[in-house]
Amino acid sequence: MNRNWLRVVGRLGLTFGTVYAGFVLLLDPWRYAEADAVTWALNVVGVDRVRGGYGNQVLVMPEHHRAFLASISPSCSALAAVLAFGAIALFLVRGEPRRRLVAFAGAAGVVLVCNMVRIALSIWVGLVTSEHGLTVFHDWVGTAFGLIYVLGGFTLFLFLLLPSNQQLLKEATNAG
Repeated sequence: MNRNWLRVVGRLGLTFGTVYAGFVLLLDPWRYAEADAVTWALNVVGVDRVRGGYGNQVLVMPEHHRAFLASISPSCSALAAVLAFGAIALFLVRGEPRRRLVAFAGAAGVVLVCNMVRIALSIWVGLVTSEHGLTVFHDWVGTAFGLIYVLGGFTLFLFLLLPSNQQLLKEATNAG
């Protein structure tokens, strides 16, 4: 193995290791914060039959059905995607640190906001239907929406990170 290979393997190891360690360390407090934030946002817009403060669970009290607790599972959390964008910006891509920070912030912002909307919509569907309605919405619509907004965040990440065509042309002209 040459040095370049070792650097690449080392950077990949740092990326995966950071995401894994961050996920293990931050998972519970992050999900508690997500549950509280979604409950707060729903209450702000007038949805008053939803209560937080149950760790990673939200109490949903449909008017015509039995109340239930909606859990934010590890796979429903935005934590993994946010940590992945952060680790990629930190360890895998090169370039100006400010540009990498802006790319990370943009991608993480898209993922955070869209994930909150996805969780809130799932809870709202459960509120107007039942626990089963929440599950069906979450499993089908929520999963599709999750894939779309992570891809959207990644696209924004690349857009903010990569140089523009104007900049590439200027650099090519100056080099030639």
